Amino acid sequence: MNFSHSGKHGIQAYNLHLNGDQVIAIPITESDADYKASQDGRFVPPRNTGQWAAASKLLPEYGIVVLCAAPGTGRRTAAVRLLRTVTNPPPAIFDLNPEWSAPSVHPLPDEAATGYVLDLSDLPEQPDERLGTDLVGHGEDLRKKNSFLVILATPADWYGHWAEPTLPFAVRLESPDAKALVTAELRARHRGDRVAWLDGDEFSSIWKANPSARAAWRLADRLIHASGPEQTQAIAKEFGDWHTEIEALLLGKDRVRGSDAQLLSTRVTVWAGALLHGGQRRSVIKAADDLLTRLGLERKPANVLTDATTSSRLDAAKITRKGDRAFHDETMAGLSAAILRHLWDEFPTQRDLLRTWAIGIAADRTVLEEDARLVTTALLKLAVHRHDRAVIDSLASDLKGPRRVLAAEALTEAAGDAEFGRYISNRLRQWMDAKTPSENKIELVIEICAGTWGINEPALALKRLGKAAGHKNFGSATVVDAFRQLALRRPEEVRKAVDQWLRDAEGRQADETLRRQTLRAFLALVSSDEGTDLVLSDVPTPEARPRLVRAWQRLLSTDAAVKAVEKQLTRWKERFQDDPQHREPVLDLLTDIFAPPSRRSGLDGLMVTEESAIDPFWREVLERAACRHRGSEKVSAP
Repeated sequence: MNFSHSGKHGIQAYNLHLNGDQVIAIPITESDADYKASQDGRFVPPRNTGQWAAASKLLPEYGIVVLCAAPGTGRRTAAVRLLRTVTNPPPAIFDLNPEWSAPSVHPLPDEAATGYVLDLSDLPEQPDERLGTDLVGHGEDLRKKNSFLVILATPADWYGHWAEPTLPFAVRLESPDAKALVTAELRARHRGDRVAWLDGDEFSSIWKANPSARAAWRLADRLIHASGPEQTQAIAKEFGDWHTEIEALLLGKDRVRGSDAQLLSTRVTVWAGALLHGGQRRSVIKAADDLLTRLGLERKPANVLTDATTSSRLDAAKITRKGDRAFHDETMAGLSAAILRHLWDEFPTQRDLLRTWAIGIAADRTVLEEDARLVTTALLKLAVHRHDRAVIDSLASDLKGPRRVLAAEALTEAAGDAEFGRYISNRLRQWMDAKTPSENKIELVIEICAGTWGINEPALALKRLGKAAGHKNFGSATVVDAFRQLALRRPEEVRKAVDQWLRDAEGRQADETLRRQTLRAFLALVSSDEGTDLVLSDVPTPEARPRLVRAWQRLLSTDAAVKAVEKQLTRWKERFQDDPQHREPVLDLLTDIFAPPSRRSGLDGLMVTEESAIDPFWREVLERAACRHRGSEKVSAP
C-alpha cells in the first residue's frame, strides 16, 4: 500500500514512487460547489425518489454505496449529501483520486469518522474478479470505524461477475427535476425574483424534456447573469442546443422529391462548417468533400465541377463568409458545437466513420495548421461533453509528426477538466504501462508532461515521464528536454522524485522495468545544466551521495548507455574543469564513481583527446580514484 498523508484530515499528497498504487485524498470543504449544492434548502433529490431513499438506508447498513449514474446527473452532489447526513455530526469528507494500475481496495484510506467519494467511472477494462468481494469487506471495516464510502460509477461500466457482490448496495440514480433545481439555484444565489421567468412558454419544452442536473445548473447560471427578462427567449433556444434550428439546417431549404444527393451535400457542408467554424472556406469544402468520399460518392474533378459552386453550397448550409473565413450563425452562441453534438447523438451507428473523418481532416497536412487546430478544439469539446473516450484515444493515435502538437494541446486542456481530467491522466499512465506503446504515444506523453499540465501536476507528470523514459533510448533528446523543463519550474519536486526512484531501484522489490526507467530518467536529468545542478545539490548529503555514485556506476556498466554516458561526462568536464566553485566537489564525486577498478574502463573513452593526448582532467580523476581505492583497502584490511 502506498498511501501517505500530512496528518489527520489534512490534504494527503501523492508519494513519489515511480510504480505502485496510491490514492490522494482531497478535502471537500464548504467552498466546494457540490458541498454548497448539497445544503438544506438548496439540495434537490433525484427524480427516482425510491432509489434515493434506498441509498440513504444502504450507506449506513453496508458502509458503502455505489451510485450508478451518468456524469452530469448531479451524482457527486448526491454523494456529498449522503455523507453529510449519514451521521450527526457529519464526518469529514474527502474526494479520493486514485493512481493505480487497476482498481483495488488496498490503497484506499480508512480513517475513523471520515466520508469518502471515489469516482470509478470510465474504467478502461474489467477490474479484477475479487474487487466486488473486497469492496464488501472494505465497507464492513469502514462501518466499524463510523466511516463511509460512496462510489460514483456509470451503468455501462458497473456490470459483470466482479460487480455482482456489490449489487445489494448499488443504486441507479436519475437527475433531479430540472425546474426545481433551477428554482433552488436562483433562490440560493439571491435571484428569487427571477423564478417567475421559469413559467414562460419558452421554457415549457425544456421542463418537458427534463434535462440533466449539469444542464439545469448551466441554465440557472445563464438566467442569473441575464440583463433582464427580454433575454429569456434567446437563452431558452441556446439552452435547447438549437435543436429546432439544426433540424431546419439539415432538412435543406431546396429539398424536393428525388434530391437526396443534394440533401446529403447540404448536410455534410453543415457538419463540415461546424467542425471548422471560423476556418477557411477551402478547408470547409475540402472537409465536406472528404466526408462525401467516405460515404461512397465520387469526387473526381468532373463530379466537383458539375456540382454546385462553393458559394451555393455554403449558402445552402447557411454558412456566412467573412473574407476567406466561413462561419455558422454567430448570433446563435454555441451553434457549431451543438451541431456536432447533434450529429453524434442522432447518428450513433456512424460515430466510427465520423470520428475517422474528423480526425483525418486535422491530420491532413494540406489543411492549414490553424484550421486543423479548430478541428481538434471542436473534437475536444465534443469528447469532454459526451465523455467520449474513443475521440480522445483517436486524437492520440492518429495525429502524428508535426500534427502531434495539436493532440498535445487538446489533451493538455482536457487533463485540466474537473471531471474528464482524471480519465486523461489515467490514459497517459496506461499508455506508458503497456509493454510496447507506439512511438507516437510515447512522444505525446513526454510533450504533455513537459508542458503546462506537468507544471501544474508535477507528481503525476513525473511518474508518467519516468515511465516514458523507460521506452526511449538513453540520452533521448525529448526526454532530456522534458526533465529540463520540469527542473526549471518545479525543481524540488523533480529532485525528490528522482531521489525516491533511485532508492526504489536499489530495493529488494525492484524489477528490471523499474531499473530501466530509473536509469534512463536519471541520465536524462543530468543531461542538462538545470538537472545537473539539482543532482549536485544532493552530493553533500551523506544518504543521497552513495545512491548518486551507484547510479553513475550502473550506467557505466550498461552497454546501451555507454555513448550517452560518455557524452554527459564530457559535458561535465567542459563545464566544471575551470569552475573554481564547483570543480572540487565534482572531481570528488567522479573520484568515488571511478574508485572501484572495475569501473575505470569507463575512463578509456574519455582519457584520450582528439590530438591523441591524455586529458589532464580525467588523468586527475584516475589518479584520485586509484589513491582512494588504495586508501579504502587499507582501512578495510584486518
